[in-house]
Parts: sequence; structure tokens; C-alpha cells
Amino acid sequence: MTNASSSSRSRLRWGILGPGRIAPRIVRALIDNSRGELHAVAGRDPDRARAFAVRHGAATTHRTLDALLDDPSIDVVYIALPNGLHAEWTIRALDAGKHVLCEKPFALSVTEMDAIAAATARSGRVAVEAFMYLHHPQTLRALELIRSGTLGSVQVVSGAFSFLLDHPNDPRTDPDLGGGSLWDVGCYPVSISRRIAGEEPHHVAAFARFDERGVDRTFVGQLHFPSGLLAHFESGFAAPDRERLEVVGSEATLVLDHPFLPEPDGPPASLTIQRDGELERIEVEPVDQYRTEVDDLQAAILDGTPPRVDLAFSRGSIATLVALDKAARAEVGIAV
Repeated sequence: MTNASSSSRSRLRWGILGPGRIAPRIVRALIDNSRGELHAVAGRDPDRARAFAVRHGAATTHRTLDALLDDPSIDVVYIALPNGLHAEWTIRALDAGKHVLCEKPFALSVTEMDAIAAATARSGRVAVEAFMYLHHPQTLRALELIRSGTLGSVQVVSGAFSFLLDHPNDPRTDPDLGGGSLWDVGCYPVSISRRIAGEEPHHVAAFARFDERGVDRTFVGQLHFPSGLLAHFESGFAAPDRERLEVVGSEATLVLDHPFLPEPDGPPASLTIQRDGELERIEVEPVDQYRTEVDDLQAAILDGTPPRVDLAFSRGSIATLVALDKAARAEVGIAV
């Protein structure tokens, strides 16, 4: 679906809401991009937004988030605000006539996801959740191998994503802003498990260690899918950097050592098949997955191609995360 305001320009103009730690990677994806360019920045802290704009060459800094949405020159808004603000500002941006790329999680409830879907319908704009790893050739090749039967019948999916978070007053540990390791990094192994299964889990179980404010610092979850596939994962803020995905089939096992943040933001991508004691390394093209994510959305806007991460997939992600969070809190008697 082409945005009428952008069709007369050669490149889509992007605005960033929330110039935080991830936003520079989107800026990087727009450098020398024939279809898009960074134009404006706004944040909850105007001084921080201004410094970001100067550092990354944005032409305009808006003093408020609403001012950026009111800017008629902006075609696409990238939202990197704290989790609890994602749904609200996605809906506001859509209603202002902007296309949206919003950091995960898109929302904190299924009700919010349905409100986002309604906003896309009435605005005629595209909104996509920013699961950048789903655009990487490593992920696409892994899914191709799994679906081809190379591993045999898939039995178990095991994932992990953790890092040490000790910054004071970090919004990722604020219960009022959707804090917690499940929402921040647990969503990655949950989403890839669902992608592999090709269906939604019909049963979940979960355990977590919560801090004094009810924010999970370590989370362990299990998913049972109707097909019989089992998945389990770990996420956390209390352990060193760790990410891994293992897909166990009846004939072979596929291992991704860096499934979510490969180079240029981590080690090189790697796919290894383990079969009968032998290891087969699968070569993967090195790409910037933030660039492929941005290009996928721009193609959806300008060419009308379906986005790789659609709203139905995101709705399923949110429903599963809500169920996991509820299950973990029930285990320790924390009211939802």
C-alpha cells in the first residue's frame, strides 16, 4: 500500500521516536539507502533528542513526540520508546498518517494488539513489529532446513537469550513500563519457536525469579504445541551475554550459536547440523539485519508486498507472552 505523500518523493522520510540504544542501528540501516532517509528525531528528553540528531545527521529535532507526528514531511516513524509506550504511540502515529516500525514487543496485551490492527485498517498505513532477526538469511535458511525435513521430525526447540543488566533506573526494569526479561529478550526464543512450529501453543508453563517490584530478572518457559512439538527457553538480566538456539529433530540437530544478534552487532552468524557425531557447517551470507528489516517495510509501503512480520504473527507473540507471564506469576502468588 503506497503512501500518497511519499509517492511523489524518491525516498521515504523517517522520524525516530525514542533515540535510545537501538535507534543508531536503524540510522545505520538508512545510510546510503535508496528508498529511505533519516529526517527527524524526537524523544522524551529534548536535549538528548537534539544531541542524537546532530550526531546522526537528522535535519530536524522536534521538541515533543506529538510534534514529530504532526510533521507532514515524515512518512515512516520508528518507535523505540519503553515497552509500555509502544502500543499507544504506534496507534497515534498510524492515526497521524504515518507508517510504523515499532520495537518489540508491539504491545503488552492482546487488547492493545487489536487496537493497533484497527488503527492500521482505518489509516491505510502499514505497521510492523521490529523483530530484526526474522529478516536475517541465517533465520531464513534455518527455517528452510527445518521445513525441508533435513532434521527429520522436529521434536524440541530450545532457546536462550540473556545479558547482565545492572544500569540503575533502566526502563527495562520498570514495572510500569513493561519491564522484565521475558518482554525484553525472552520474546526472541518465544517468537522463533512459534515460527518453527507454524502454530500457536495450546499450553504453557513458566517459572521466574522476580525482584522486589515484581519484575522478572530470570525467566524459564515451556511451550506445548498442538502438533506435539515441545519448546523451552531461558531469558534473563542476571547472567552474562548468552544467546543460542537448538532445534532437535529425529535425525539431526540444528544449532545457531548467535541466532538473534549476529554481526555487525555480535559474532558471525553460524548454522551447524549435528548428525551421527558429524558436524556440517552451513555458510550464511553476512548482512545487516536492521537493513533487511527496514528494506522489508519500505517494500511493503512502496511496492505493496506483504511484510515478513505481519500483525497476525505479532498478535500470537503477545498472546503467548501474556500467558507465560501469567503462569510464572501464578507459581509465586503474584497477582497479574
